[in-house]
Amino acid sequence: MELEQLERFLLTARERTGLGQGQRPPPERPGAVEIVFREGGLTYRDSYFGQSRLIGQEVVRRAGLVVWAMNYLVVTQTPLVAGEELAPFLQRAQLARYRERRLLGPYHFEERSLRYEDHTTGELGLFQGETVVCHNQQPVFRMPYSGGWVR
Repeated sequence: MELEQLERFLLTARERTGLGQGQRPPPERPGAVEIVFREGGLTYRDSYFGQSRLIGQEVVRRAGLVVWAMNYLVVTQTPLVAGEELAPFLQRAQLARYRERRLLGPYHFEERSLRYEDHTTGELGLFQGETVVCHNQQPVFRMPYSGGWVR
């Protein structure tokens, strides 16, 4: 599988499954929330535990074998930010990002007093980064992540 094919697939999968949308089959891991997207012989599975503080993993399989994965930890300071829920803002920021065909950072998105920032080092085959959302310049959401090819 080529890096460009993986990137196109991940962008489509994330657009269609962002923030809990999409098909939710029975989880492979008891207690997890899992969202699945399939297209062209590839399967994307986002699996996580928790709500306001959660840990998760995205996995891409080809012919049943894991070829790529990313782990992440989400920590939120508050479920509400200035009368606006954080989840809808995150969804708008991420959808705008994916529509611009931007999978890894740097990226930023702003609405009123909220700012979404993402910074990444490396490339899709081996990377690490962090997404931060600030309200009035104070962090209210952090998500460090890392991932790459699995062989």
